Amino acid sequence: MKVKKFICRNCGAPKVTPYTLPYIVCDYCNCFTDIDFAIGMDVWNKNPKRTNKYNKEKIKFESQLADLIKQKNKEGYYKMQISYWDFYYKTFPEYLPPSLYKEEDYKLFLNICAKTMSDYVFNNSLKHLEEDYTRLQEKVVYTSIKNKTVAESTSFFKFFESYLAYFKASFSDFYNAPENAIMQELLPEELQYKMKLSMFAQAWIPYLTEEDGKKLLDRLNFSNEYVEINTPTLTSTQCPNCSVELKIIPESFKVYCENCCTTQILKTSYNCVSCGALNPTPDNVAKPKPCVSCATVNNLVLSHF
Repeated sequence: MKVKKFICRNCGAPKVTPYTLPYIVCDYCNCFTDIDFAIGMDVWNKNPKRTNKYNKEKIKFESQLADLIKQKNKEGYYKMQISYWDFYYKTFPEYLPPSLYKEEDYKLFLNICAKTMSDYVFNNSLKHLEEDYTRLQEKVVYTSIKNKTVAESTSFFKFFESYLAYFKASFSDFYNAPENAIMQELLPEELQYKMKLSMFAQAWIPYLTEEDGKKLLDRLNFSNEYVEINTPTLTSTQCPNCSVELKIIPESFKVYCENCCTTQILKTSYNCVSCGALNPTPDNVAKPKPCVSCATVNNLVLSHF
């Protein structure tokens, strides 16, 4: 069977079960491990009415935020950013990272997003880089091809490379800040980096030729890549939260339900491979765990693929 190549960053397992959301969750250890750009595009486009409603409300938020900037009201701007990001994820729950299924983590994430945007607006240490890519964005040349407005290749990619330089610098500053250390757990740098670039690509692909669109996706490592795997044996279970049928690997300890966006525990314990003693399932099932009785190290995930 051919599947898109997604390898878990936690345990190294391949993705084998079907998925419908842009975030890839490991079938074996339940780690949030990757992002599917194509599915992200589908989510944005599948309900034009919802997307248009979002865009209209976004304009209202932008107007209020602009007024707060003029007033130099950083606290008001910060609170408005919390409202905006809450609105965004309530409108597009498919875009909420599966690592944020706990309410306290979600609120913490919104606070960090809002603070980061406030610091960016009122104390931007990377303003020179932003001015560079903004200047080049204004110089992007547009033309019409077969009644479609497209960006001219050379001017667009000059802007893109400048934007990418700014983007990398801003991510380095953000994740190296001590107050944002928790984000490596909530939304690891490599995944948020890919998520933000996915949003950039989604915004620009409609304005690029087919050739330039492919070039952009290649540059961002978003091109489809498939590998052959042995057809896995899947079983079915019912989500205890929303009752939808879930396809799982029999060896799985946890499963992420894409219908209600919750993580469900499948096994709370396991038997030691050596002495058979019952052990509690650890939070990270990909990490080798010594038996509580005989100290034999058990590899709960790695032995199954």
